[in-house]
Amino acid sequence: MTVPTTSPESTQLAGMLFMQRSLVAAAAERPADVSGPLDEAGQLAQRTGEGNAYGFGFGPTNVGLWRMASALESGDYDRVVSIAEGLHPEAHHSRERQATYWLDFGRAAARLRGRRDKAVVALRRAEQLHPTRVLRNPLARDTVAELLTRARRDAGGRELRGLAYRMGVAG
Repeated sequence: MTVPTTSPESTQLAGMLFMQRSLVAAAAERPADVSGPLDEAGQLAQRTGEGNAYGFGFGPTNVGLWRMASALESGDYDRVVSIAEGLHPEAHHSRERQATYWLDFGRAAARLRGRRDKAVVALRRAEQLHPTRVLRNPLARDTVAELLTRARRDAGGRELRGLAYRMGVAG
């Protein structure tokens, strides 16, 4: 794909297109086609820094968020957590994208043994940043329901039960 990168705006647009291409490859279960476009987007992000042309919020942080999303879509939960640990979501201007970071981190951590507490903390942080996005998100609801089922065996936690109640997952 050739997209002119003669201005900061066109460079950010090209970066977003590369990230879209990567996520489509992950969703289509073509893992060999995921990292190349993300690497190209990452190179462009290093040139532009954090930007917001056309409201995209393109930059190194957003590329990291898309790397997390692609790994999550591919079921590589350890990689999601590894990427997340190297990011600073507050560097992105959008609270929605910051919430997405915590939501994706929480969903991945919920799938990993011994990470339930981190998953709950992450999901609560996402809810604090963008309640509507989290409480109405079917993937978040599924994750909370799964955590709640496991937690009931272990007596659960107050934070998790409260989140489940607000989502309508538990009565």
